[in-house]
Amino acid sequence: MRKVKRLPKPDSLRNNSEMWTKELLAEIDRVGSYTKVDDSFKNKYRQKDVQSALEKMYRKHCCYCESIVGISTYGRIEHLKPKSLPDFYKYTFEWENMHWCCEICNTSYKKAKWNFQHPILDPSKEQIDIFLKLNLVTGEYEAIEGDKRAETTIKHTGMNRETLTKARRRIIIHFMKDYQVYCKCGAKKEFCEQWEMLKEDFDYPSLYDALLNFVR
Repeated sequence: MRKVKRLPKPDSLRNNSEMWTKELLAEIDRVGSYTKVDDSFKNKYRQKDVQSALEKMYRKHCCYCESIVGISTYGRIEHLKPKSLPDFYKYTFEWENMHWCCEICNTSYKKAKWNFQHPILDPSKEQIDIFLKLNLVTGEYEAIEGDKRAETTIKHTGMNRETLTKARRRIIIHFMKDYQVYCKCGAKKEFCEQWEMLKEDFDYPSLYDALLNFVR
């Protein structure tokens, strides 16, 4: 997970979110339950300009695991504050609540989890690296100084699931081996510059940032 800069609100939300919210809340009152509301009231945020803005904002990476979305999994518009919880119905069409997420993180891990006391970190609002750090031995994310919100984030998003930690460890091993070869050739600077340019084309760019900071 890493900090991103939120882009301007897409036109479809700027022009319609207030109306869509009123319609949704009215329909919930009418039928008596969010689960009974037809999807046509719930899913109007699934607009092309919304998806495009989120993809650009996250540079096509998942907001949680940072895998590239669209290669092995479909992309999902993630509501950080789960839209299915009563406290958050009103944020269903709120741009500030939307993020770009891989299908696995969205449907298998984050789901509708929420901790009201220690809420999950928001990549578009908070400096993630003051809460979380990557262990370059285990490939796991760790909460800095036991921060409770960081712990919630790790738990709710499955950031340390086995498949991810194994993938990160493989990258760490290969990166360090290549780094040693370049150093023997006197090309440490070229190696770092190359990876600084290429990291956005790969899964887990924050891992490459951590590795580059370590070797510089």
